[in-house]
Amino acid sequence: MSIVSKDFEIQENLIVLIEDLESTIYDLNHRLAGYSQLYNKARNQTNDSSVAYEEIADQIGEKHHILYHKMKSLNHLLEIINDYRDSNGIFQDHNDLIIQIQDIMLTHAEKESYEEAATIKKWYDRLYSAVDVK
Repeated sequence: MSIVSKDFEIQENLIVLIEDLESTIYDLNHRLAGYSQLYNKARNQTNDSSVAYEEIADQIGEKHHILYHKMKSLNHLLEIINDYRDSNGIFQDHNDLIIQIQDIMLTHAEKESYEEAATIKKWYDRLYSAVDVK
C-alpha cells in the first residue's frame, strides 16, 4: 500500500475539480448556443402570427439569461482558481483561495444575486472538500 502525501492528494482533488468545472462550462456553452438558436427561431415565428410564439420566445430568452449568468460566474470562478496555480501547475495558498471564493459568494448574496451565489456555493463546497484532506 502506497502512502500519498496530504498535499499531493489535495493537488489531485483540485485537478479533478478543475476538470469538472471546465466540463460544466463547456456543457453550458453548448446549451446556450442551443437556446440562442431556439430563441431566434421562436422570434422569427412571432413575425408570422401568434402570441404563443412570443411567450415561448420570452421563456427561452429568460432561460438563456439565467444560463448566461451561471456560465459567467463559473468562468470567473475558474479564472480565480487558476490564478492560484504556479507555473508548474501546482495550486498554492489553498486557504486564501477558499476565502476569496467565499467572499465572492457572499458578495453575490448581499447583492441579492441568489442564483449566482448558489452557483458559487456549490463549487465552494466542492473546493472546500477538495482541500480539507484529513
